[in-house]
Amino acid sequence: MSIKKIAQYLRELSVVVIGVAITLFASNWISIRNEKKNLSLFLNSIKIELEGNAESFENYAKRFQKSVKYANYIRAHDEKSINQDTIWYYASSTEDSYGWGIIQSAVYYRKDAFDMFKTSGAMRQMIDKNLLVSISGTYNTMENVQIFLDMCFQQKREESTREWNQRAEGKSITIPMQRFYSNDLPHAMVRQCAEMSELIKETLSKLEQTKMVK
Repeated sequence: MSIKKIAQYLRELSVVVIGVAITLFASNWISIRNEKKNLSLFLNSIKIELEGNAESFENYAKRFQKSVKYANYIRAHDEKSINQDTIWYYASSTEDSYGWGIIQSAVYYRKDAFDMFKTSGAMRQMIDKNLLVSISGTYNTMENVQIFLDMCFQQKREESTREWNQRAEGKSITIPMQRFYSNDLPHAMVRQCAEMSELIKETLSKLEQTKMVK
């Protein structure tokens, strides 16, 4: 009877052990699957955000072109040959082009999806560390471009304030914002935006090569 009871006990124990093992395996499989699904969702959100950022920088590169043309114009003419009608033509702005009078900066990129990705802990699930470095580096570069553009507009505001003070003192300004537009900053603003857009597109190309995004 003792041997039968032991055998029965072992059979029951083996059923319990197997059941627990199957449950743990299934739970682990579901957990891994959910982690992969969450990672895929984050990467798809980053992809959409990067696409919007690439378009944003590309559009700003085009919008700043009118200011570059103004810079080229005042470089090619001295005060005696400057045409005031041309000056005010380059001052006007539209949705697609910014004249030399625009002095307020803007938000050139978004990073909400990337910030959520960082705080979620999903970064640890990334197998392709080179891709992770590329994504992080792209967002860091976007931040640096934002800082540079903000700095340029700060200089424009300072120049604008200086000229307003001169006008208040009765002085005439033949070439508005001449100090700012006589240097290379207007060209650098276009260049930075265009290069940033291309860098984002390169990162998008790497991201789209993975099986995690659609």
